[in-house]
Amino acid sequence: MKAAILGTGSWASAFGRHLTHKWERVVLWGIEADQVNSINQTGTNPQFLGDTRLPPNLRATLDLDDCLKNADILFVVVPSQAVRSVIQKVAASTVFPDGAPVINMAKGFEVSSLKRISEVIEEELTAAGKSDQHSVGVLLGPSHAEEVALEQPTAVVLSGRTKTDWAHWQSWIAGPFFRVYTNDDIAGVEIASGFKNIIALAVGMADGLGAGDNTRGTLMTRGMLELSRLGKALGGRPETFFGLAGIGDMITTCISKHSRNRNFGEELTRGGRSPQEILDNAVQVVEGVHMAKAALKLSDKLGVELPITKQVHDVLFSEKPPRQAMRELMERELRPELD
Repeated sequence: MKAAILGTGSWASAFGRHLTHKWERVVLWGIEADQVNSINQTGTNPQFLGDTRLPPNLRATLDLDDCLKNADILFVVVPSQAVRSVIQKVAASTVFPDGAPVINMAKGFEVSSLKRISEVIEEELTAAGKSDQHSVGVLLGPSHAEEVALEQPTAVVLSGRTKTDWAHWQSWIAGPFFRVYTNDDIAGVEIASGFKNIIALAVGMADGLGAGDNTRGTLMTRGMLELSRLGKALGGRPETFFGLAGIGDMITTCISKHSRNRNFGEELTRGGRSPQEILDNAVQVVEGVHMAKAALKLSDKLGVELPITKQVHDVLFSEKPPRQAMRELMERELRPELD
């Protein structure tokens, strides 16, 4: 059995390392020669996973067809805004086997189309006449790469259309330290896992301003309400938002030292650099920035009130000081909690 993974970053490498316990071959595709060479020559990916060892049945390649050839399944672990262009190349490949599922692991929405990433993948496969040949699913949840690489207990959610036996792939993806649940609410899983990054940005800003646990708990709780509002408007089921991809991923992302979104939010409060300058120097993509833009557009389109999202967006794109954003949230008109 061969697993193909698009990406050579921290999550792709850590997840690939996990799969090697059960899969005979795991092949990562990347575009950075230094990363590919390091994985193949030293068995490490120091830029992302330090000196964590990668097993010999995991290798990397710069050749997309080399990654796709004879693959039984494909995992998409590239930044959300790059998924469409990468899947176009996958769909054009003549060596990608029919029947291999395509599993998205990127968290967020495509800003230009306001589509979920699984929808982007399905759209490109359909355009290439291959939608009937490849089922599309998602694998999401509270899963920091650094902890998965160290085999710390982790649980995630596998979701996809009903035409595929996802329980079969559930068993192939799961492992002793990596528990996989299934959930047929693919919309809810994707919405929840993408939206929580916005709240992590808000929590990071609050932490940077010196706020305490009361503030963090308030933002996470009210953030869950915003998630529920938007998620239900987009067709997700409320119970999904209180599962691993929802509240589980939100708690993890908002409190973790590994969270690039929380850390980015904190960095915004230090002054001296604009959000774009911080992004330009970031090693990893901060998906919450894209998600804040997409969520606010969806809020306007659907008539859904998202006050935390609006303040985060204004800090990111309208030069609003984080302290002013916090003050405006606290000074909003008083109302019943569940409105």
